[in-house]
Amino acid sequence: MKLVNGHTINSAVLICYLSWLPDQNEASILKLLNPDDPQDIPCTIELMQAIITLSQNEFDTAIMSVGECADIAAIKVLGAILESILLPFIDIMLSLHQQVTHLSCYAHLTFTFFRLYHSAFMPHVLYYDSQTMAKNACFCIAKQQKLNGSQKFWLIQTGDDCLEKLFGITRMRGQHNSAMNYSQALDCISDAKDIDIVFKKHPDLESGSQ
Repeated sequence: MKLVNGHTINSAVLICYLSWLPDQNEASILKLLNPDDPQDIPCTIELMQAIITLSQNEFDTAIMSVGECADIAAIKVLGAILESILLPFIDIMLSLHQQVTHLSCYAHLTFTFFRLYHSAFMPHVLYYDSQTMAKNACFCIAKQQKLNGSQKFWLIQTGDDCLEKLFGITRMRGQHNSAMNYSQALDCISDAKDIDIVFKKHPDLESGSQ
């Protein structure tokens, strides 16, 4: 991933600097960077939070080499990008205005670096999907204001893919196990369908999508 002045941040760089955090060691860092399940969301969030924490630390650049200073500058930008996309969905104390501010920050930062470095910064598909997510949140808020500005609105209501939601429930029931066998997968899918039926019969139990 190319960031500040084209400086590249990759797994090797993160392994080196995440070890500076008091609660991280080589084993824990390798587990975060190479989880058993590539779609382990809790592990991904933990990695993002570790990078954010690292980026917000104070560093004495006077005793650091030029290369280390360049690495830290890039990590600070990466931390800002990750924080702006993560906090709106995990910090329940944020107001809707603060959530949108974070998403707008994410959209502008990623646009800037994608325009400079294209796929060397971020894969085209990921850039498109994440920008669409941020834009969709703003459009949904504007739509709700037009329909009824007095009603409350939550970002979780912006979902628009029922199949993805069912897939998410299935993975949740399987405890993010990518190595489940055929029988276990059938059980998880069956449980997910049961939960989906409950939500359809009792829509008040689910926030729903707009």
